[in-house]
Amino acid sequence: MAYNVTLNGPGPWGFRLQGGKDFNMPLTISRITPGSKAAQSQMNQGDHVVAIDGVNTDSMTHLEAQNKIKSASYNLSLTLEKYVGATPPATPAPVHSYTPANTEPASRPPWVTDDSFSQKFAPGKTTTTVTKNILPRGAPAPAIARGTIQRAERFPASGRTPLCGHCNSIIRGPFLVAMGRSWHPEEFNCAYCKTSLADVCFVEEQNSVYCERCYEQFFAPTCARCHTKVMGEVMHALRQTWHTTCFVCAACKKPFGNSLFHMEDGEPYCEKDYIALFSTKCHGCDFPVEAGDKFIEALGHTWHDTCFICAVCHVNLEGQPFYSKKDKPLCKKHAHAINI
Repeated sequence: MAYNVTLNGPGPWGFRLQGGKDFNMPLTISRITPGSKAAQSQMNQGDHVVAIDGVNTDSMTHLEAQNKIKSASYNLSLTLEKYVGATPPATPAPVHSYTPANTEPASRPPWVTDDSFSQKFAPGKTTTTVTKNILPRGAPAPAIARGTIQRAERFPASGRTPLCGHCNSIIRGPFLVAMGRSWHPEEFNCAYCKTSLADVCFVEEQNSVYCERCYEQFFAPTCARCHTKVMGEVMHALRQTWHTTCFVCAACKKPFGNSLFHMEDGEPYCEKDYIALFSTKCHGCDFPVEAGDKFIEALGHTWHDTCFICAVCHVNLEGQPFYSKKDKPLCKKHAHAINI
């Protein structure tokens, strides 16, 4: 359900954005500062930003949305849409599954409740993990992520007479256990090259089993950076697949893991390097000037409106005549101050 909010200026407005076209996610209110103008309105954390000052946000990158908000002169008009869907359940994986420390309400979108969502965002796909799974006798088969490398376990002949998962006949003699089922050793073979998988690793795909070589040839995704096949753990980001060691910050070259990243000129950057290289910093406090922050351009620098103050008495100089000395703003009273 869409609704309109008008925040009366001047800023700061008191909210932060997340998402954008470059993240393949809708622009979303990620944080609202308590007691701010945003907090006093109807807007809520998790709501989608449909339009900013009448301009649709569907084609806006995160930075373009920030700049649009910064350009608001006095009033800021937003068209928002309340998020009413439920958070999709995470696909179970053997290891590295994400479990939030504090359970969030089911109505919260995943990009609000999961800090690593922007790295994992790829509809219909999950990150796979290399594990060597040996199923103990009689144990139920756990949920296995797509692409997981497994290995069958051998059992000697005994009074147990299981049914073969291939021919559905009773097994009288030694048998294998894999994927929660039993097999004649001679019938547990690669679906393509027919190589025996009794004593080697295999991968399950589309209800069939394949040796590692055939899986790599026909099913394994290709890394967007090194253009080789990805066997084992896969990183899904920017609608592409990567080795976890290949999806790295363009500046420091460190893998992102489950950390947030930002896009600039088609390259991903970790948050630290993105702020250092591309964000506009306030000359007064050295913190970034972000979307929703009101700022001033003066003395060749950018300032938060609350940081542009007299260097001596700290009175706010926004909209006031001022002087400068040693690159510092001064009020009229202290224009000729000696010690600053």
